[in-house]
Parts: sequence; C-alpha cells; structure tokens
Amino acid sequence: MTKHHAPKSDTAEPPTTRPSRRTVVAALGVGSVAGGLVAAGGPAQARAGSDRVPDGFRPGGEFDRHLAQLAEQDAFSGTVLVTRRDRTVLARAHGMADKARGVPNGPDTLFALGSITKLFTATAVHQLAERGEVSYGASLGTYLSGFRPEVAESVTVHQLLTHTSGLGRPAINPPRPPGQDQWTTLDEMFAGTAAFIRTLPLRFTPGSGNDYSNDGYHVLGEIVARVSGQSYHDYVREHVFARAGMSTAFFPTPAEWRADRRLAHPYDKLGGAEWTDVIGMFDGGILAGPAGGAFATAADVARFASAFQRDALHSAAHTHLAASPKWPLGPDFFEGYGPSTRYVDGRRINGHNGGARGVSTNLDWFPGSGWTAVVLGNYGDSALPVTRKARQLILASD
Repeated sequence: MTKHHAPKSDTAEPPTTRPSRRTVVAALGVGSVAGGLVAAGGPAQARAGSDRVPDGFRPGGEFDRHLAQLAEQDAFSGTVLVTRRDRTVLARAHGMADKARGVPNGPDTLFALGSITKLFTATAVHQLAERGEVSYGASLGTYLSGFRPEVAESVTVHQLLTHTSGLGRPAINPPRPPGQDQWTTLDEMFAGTAAFIRTLPLRFTPGSGNDYSNDGYHVLGEIVARVSGQSYHDYVREHVFARAGMSTAFFPTPAEWRADRRLAHPYDKLGGAEWTDVIGMFDGGILAGPAGGAFATAADVARFASAFQRDALHSAAHTHLAASPKWPLGPDFFEGYGPSTRYVDGRRINGHNGGARGVSTNLDWFPGSGWTAVVLGNYGDSALPVTRKARQLILASD
C-alpha cells in the first residue's frame, strides 16, 4: 500500500512529535478549567492535595526555567497552560501579541489555533453521526453536490477525517483560488474555497494512502453545514464552543484579526534574523475555515480537551471512536478521527497541533492521567521545544 502522507501545511512538529510544517505547517493562574476560567495565582493543589505538583512544574522549576530561557533568547512568544484533572499546574505568557501597538501576550490573548481547529470540525461531524445524520462510510456525494463523479462516488467521510481521501491541494504552498485576496466575510471565504475545491482532481485513489488535506476538512465543514441546516461557523459556536464552555473562541476575518487587540499577531523570520509581523500574508484562504481558522485562549483550548474527555461533546462511544488510532503515520503515531494518537514508552497522548507562518500551537492530553498541555505561540515553530519539554516532564511524573 502506498503511503502518501505529506508534510502538514498547518502543523509544525519534527518526526519526534508531529511532522514539521517546514518540511510539510507574567504568570497566569490557578483554578478550575472545567468549571470556569483559570483564575490568577500560583500552582493549584489538584484535588485537595491528592495530586502532588511535580517539582519540574513548580514556579522556577525545570519547565518554567526552560520556557523563560526560550523567551529570553527571543525563541518563544505565546502562552502555555498545563493542567491536571481540570486544575492549573502552571501557566505562563511571554512575548508580545502586537509589537507595533505594544500589546503583551497574557491570559486573555487569543491565538490563531491553526489545525487544532480540525478537532472542532471533527467533533461536529461526530455529533451529527451520533444523531444518525452522518455515516462515516457514506460517500461525499451523499451529502454534497458539485463534485466530479470520481470524487463524489468514491471519497467517504472516514477518508476525509483520516486524510486518506486523496482530495484537495498539496499541504505545502497550495495553489490559491482566483480572487481569494478579495474575500472579506466568512461566507465569502467559505463559499469561495468550497467552489475551488470542486475543480480539483483526486491526487491518489481514495483509501490507498495518507496525505494531509486541509481541503478535506473544509469539505467536512461543508457537510456539517448542509446536514445541520446552519452555517458551519454557527454550528460550531453553538454545539462545540458553547458546550465546551469556550467563551472566547471564534472565527475572525482578516480585518478583525488586524483590528482586535486581543488577537496575537503572527511573527516569522522569513529567512532573516528578525521576527516580522506576517499578518499581511493571511487572507481569505484557510483563515476562518474548518481546517484552521479558529482563535481562542489557552484556557478555552484546555476546556475543549476536558469536555471531550468527559463525553460532554458527544457520547462515550463517539469519544472513543474519535480518539482511537485509525491510520498509521509511524510505528507509534496514528491518525484518528480528529485527534491523533501517539505512544511514548507505552503511554498514550491524544491531541493535535497547528502551524503556519507565525502560528505554532499544540494541544496534548494524556488519557487516564488527567494531564493536559496547551502551547499557543505566535512565533513560527516556537511551540516545538515547549511541547517536547512538557511531554518529557508529564511522562516522567507518574
């Protein structure tokens, strides 16, 4: 079987974590993530002291020093939140959300999530499947029109979720739809991308390989809209963000990204020595879409992970189905129905990352142990060393 798994345009991890996008894309606080926003303070004593905070995650400990050193070297800008059993273990923010306006990153800063957005899209699909309105084995043409016959009849929902459909543009430097830079509203971006995808041939026989597809997840968003009778964005706001308690999460337009001081700007070196604001490189493409357009705070991303694991977004059966391994990307790394699965020394990690120029994010949760780690960065690839260190300390803690 040919494996077509390509570098991910919207992800950013090396082979030891997740394939790199480059070859492919002040203290915060303590409090209950599941029950509300993370409040200000120091590390919590989880469950009345039943879970001791490891020394590595204490203020001034190994993780804190590692993060501070990266920030001092101007190698990390963003926010980090580590929780256990819905209680904050450590939270930090470094760098600037908007250098030109002097806005620092903080607990209320919203970051472009990149491909973490795919978790929300997949969750919407699972909710509709739970209601019997979507079938994983059904063909794309069951729900949507306008595709070439070989696409409509052969591509399935399962293949779209697992990046095995062969549908869509390459992940690296994909061709741009005509007029993309003129799209200004969510509806224009959604409809314009959908129309362009319908002009594309399959890149390989569906089910014969794996190649990361942002366009495949856009099509899943179309299915959500068509089946639910709501716009994709409205459905996700009501049935994913609201149910998970994600009060800050939303899909901004490019103009809103520039204007809203709560939203971190993206910075990339572009082959040079200085971090440059690259917000002008983003237009109505993946921004605002089902594959990578959501923004949120770190606390809200942690709330999603908590709600997912508590079966608050769909039934326990669909939670298990979504997070279980589906397609091997390596000996210990698997694609799922949204979340990926990684095994390290027999320990399981679920989650997703995201990346683009000036966008570097990662969400990990560790089933059975209660740990969750959220890294949201607005420097290109800057989440990678932070994610590695958090995984190392969490896996060594139990």
